[in-house]
Amino acid sequence: MAEKKNLSNLFSIKDSELAQWFSIELQKLDEIVNFFDSDRDDDWDLVEDQDYIYVDRKNKIRIFSAKGALKIATYLDQNVEKGIWKKIIEIIFKHEKKLRESLARKIIMEQLKDASSIIVHNGYPMIHKQSLRRILETNGWKLNQTFNNVQKSHQPLELDVDFAEREQELWFAETGVFLMAESMSKTLTNKSRQKMCEAISGQFSSAFKLLTNAEIQTQIDIDKAKKKAKTRDKHTCQITHKKPDKYNKFNLSVHHLYCAKAYPHLATVDMNLITISEEIHKEFHGLLGGFDKPCTLDDFIDFVHTCYPEHDSKLTLRLQRVKKVLGHSHIKPKSTNR
Repeated sequence: MAEKKNLSNLFSIKDSELAQWFSIELQKLDEIVNFFDSDRDDDWDLVEDQDYIYVDRKNKIRIFSAKGALKIATYLDQNVEKGIWKKIIEIIFKHEKKLRESLARKIIMEQLKDASSIIVHNGYPMIHKQSLRRILETNGWKLNQTFNNVQKSHQPLELDVDFAEREQELWFAETGVFLMAESMSKTLTNKSRQKMCEAISGQFSSAFKLLTNAEIQTQIDIDKAKKKAKTRDKHTCQITHKKPDKYNKFNLSVHHLYCAKAYPHLATVDMNLITISEEIHKEFHGLLGGFDKPCTLDDFIDFVHTCYPEHDSKLTLRLQRVKKVLGHSHIKPKSTNR
């Protein structure tokens, strides 16, 4: 992977750019390079594929590495312009910083190019622990160690804001990624890796915002709609009329009567949402063949009458009212293949 190489070995400086850095004409730069190549026994040597590469050999258009640029700067400092080496060092430092930031964005985009690698939890887009591990180019042990270090620091990650736990898996929000990358940049011993983690902590926010596209925004809207539905239903299962408390502990889910994937236009419609226990939710989708199978209000009505015949008649009336209003949406569902 190119990012793992020392930036000084990457070919990233165009010959026209290098000439500009030295405040010389491009022709003069070519003459200097030719001088380097003229005598293989002297101290001045530029090595193709190490210090530069050709992008157009016929017209001698080159791209230099930072090491190649510094070799030329050293020659000019000793033979033409004293002090230019220090100036070029500063320019190369800024150049490498920009390059590192660009590579950081590339890594982030590659790992999160698919919206399915992002979830929305409590209104916050989050990435999986393994995605963060690959972005930071580290191993699971180091990532766990960093997480523990952050949690012991003066600025620990806040549960359900900076990170989340789902089925014993960790997910990280934008702020969580920033703090994890920042912490790792301070504890790594490899200077190049330190700087790369710094670049990731600085670039993640802007890159992540680009990735939180319309699909992710829809997930956020759905999450908000589900919260409102739970409040409307008084945080009570609408089938059993049970409410979680200290003596009766269970999780609540919000079910789409017309599933969100097949009927996305109904995904945030209040009437299309109903609060039920997580156990019943899993039972319903399990009978249909899984959460990825499309479902409709009729499926839910059949399920309630078959599996929970003791349900309150008010629920039947409610479902029939929903069908009267949303029944026109009972059209052939959109393909859910991804």
